[in-house]
Amino acid sequence: MSDQGEKTEAATPRRRQKAREQGQVAKSTELVSAILLFGMFLLLFNRNHGLAAQFSAYFTDTAGKAWVTDLSHDGLRLLIRDNVVALLKILAPYLLASMLLALIASLLQVGLVFSSEPLNPQLGRLNPLKGFQRIFSMKALVDFLKNILKLAAVGLVGFSVLYTAYPGIIVSVDRQPFDSVAFATTIGFRIGMFCCGLLLVIAILDYIYQKFEFEKSIKMSKQEIKEEYKNMEGDPQIKRRIREMGRQYAMSSMQEQVQRADAVITNPTHYAVAVCYEMDWPAPKVVAKGVDYAALRIIRYAEELEIPVYQQPELARALYNVDLEQYVPANLFRAVARVLAHLARYDGKLRRKLGSGKGSPVAQAKP
Repeated sequence: MSDQGEKTEAATPRRRQKAREQGQVAKSTELVSAILLFGMFLLLFNRNHGLAAQFSAYFTDTAGKAWVTDLSHDGLRLLIRDNVVALLKILAPYLLASMLLALIASLLQVGLVFSSEPLNPQLGRLNPLKGFQRIFSMKALVDFLKNILKLAAVGLVGFSVLYTAYPGIIVSVDRQPFDSVAFATTIGFRIGMFCCGLLLVIAILDYIYQKFEFEKSIKMSKQEIKEEYKNMEGDPQIKRRIREMGRQYAMSSMQEQVQRADAVITNPTHYAVAVCYEMDWPAPKVVAKGVDYAALRIIRYAEELEIPVYQQPELARALYNVDLEQYVPANLFRAVARVLAHLARYDGKLRRKLGSGKGSPVAQAKP
């Protein structure tokens, strides 16, 4: 029983789908942050001159209007509105770019996931004991070590770049302001690129860890897999009952068809074919047929209904190949007609039926 309850099996596709519907996916927020930081750093660095020019124009325009600004209630409202609109025009491309980068980073990890399950209130989170367990859990320890690693890595990279550039920093004091700013920009770009690259590596490792933890969390026991397949395929008892009902329906339908028959031709037990004939038909029809167990049921129905049963193995096997509600083919017509004519000598009902149509080919057939 312990083996049945131990979660050692990989999750089934159905289990993965249910976890996805509940918002449980292998996702690293560190990877999203790293991609966002890296992308925005490149964007801001490449457009630093344009961004500086836009802010310079904004501050110049704002300062130039300071002496003529209306400081009344309506004037301040218009001033705030105009400044917010101006700042949004400058920052809108960068805000949209950050949203797009965050969306791309999420899609690369889990694709499109829409679930309201994480938003539902969970009373279990109010339990102090569970909160204490979360604080001192393995996940909290991993997050703490991850933050320490990021801080140490960024500090080490920044110190290494500055230490390497230390001679240039000392010399830049005697340089022209433009050259000093250009040198500082180069150092800043180098620090930013190294830090972003290092954070990206840490984020990739974190994603691998999150993927491992996710696969571990959705593992299933053998009993759970059995229950899932049982639910998907249906309860065996219900399926058995459905098959029994199907057989009962088939048998009742077969019994109705046998009631129309004038004779049953058998093998004698492996095949049974019930044939019917009406005076206005060009030939008899096959109205019921069966093999083995179904053949025995047809014979039993025929005996209960006092329908004559005739044993002729070769004819029974040949008639079994004729589809239901189809006329007997020409090559078998004479043999079936002879059987009906022979049975009519001993069955009064069949004799009266054939006698009422003396001009029919079946009635004229010789036994």
